[in-house]
Amino acid sequence: MQLKFVSYMSSQTQVMTKQNIEDFLFKIREKNKRIAITGILLLIQGKFVQYIEGPAEEIDGIYDIIKNDKRHNNMILLDSGTLDERQFKNWSMAYKEVGDAQIKQIVGNQDLNLEGAFLENKNLEKHPVLKVLYDFIKTLSS
Repeated sequence: MQLKFVSYMSSQTQVMTKQNIEDFLFKIREKNKRIAITGILLLIQGKFVQYIEGPAEEIDGIYDIIKNDKRHNNMILLDSGTLDERQFKNWSMAYKEVGDAQIKQIVGNQDLNLEGAFLENKNLEKHPVLKVLYDFIKTLSS
C-alpha cells in the first residue's frame, strides 16, 4: 500500500469555540480510524495547519473534501509526498493550539510577523508554518 501525506494551512471562516473543536475532533477521529488516516491539526491564530497521512487514494479523497469545506478559506498547500512509514502511527488526529510564544521559540524570530509569514511567504520550502508543524511532528512521534 502506497502511503501519502499532505499538509496545508487555511483561515477559519468563523471562530470555532473549544466545544466546536472538540466535537469536530471526535467525528474526525472516528472517521480517520475507519479509513486509516493519521495526522495532526494545529490551530495557530485562527488558522488551521493540518498534516494527514495514509493510503494515497484516501488522502487524495480527503484532501478534495477539505478543499471544499466551508469552515475555512485561503487554503495553501504546504507540502505533500509519499512516505515509507507513518509519522503518527497512533494518532487518528492529534490536536494542539499553538501560542505566539511557542511559534517564536520554534522559528527563532522574536519579531516574526505571523500574519505575513503565514499568508504572504511564497517560499514554501522554508515556510515558518512547516517548521512549526514538523517540530510538533517530531515531538509527538518520538
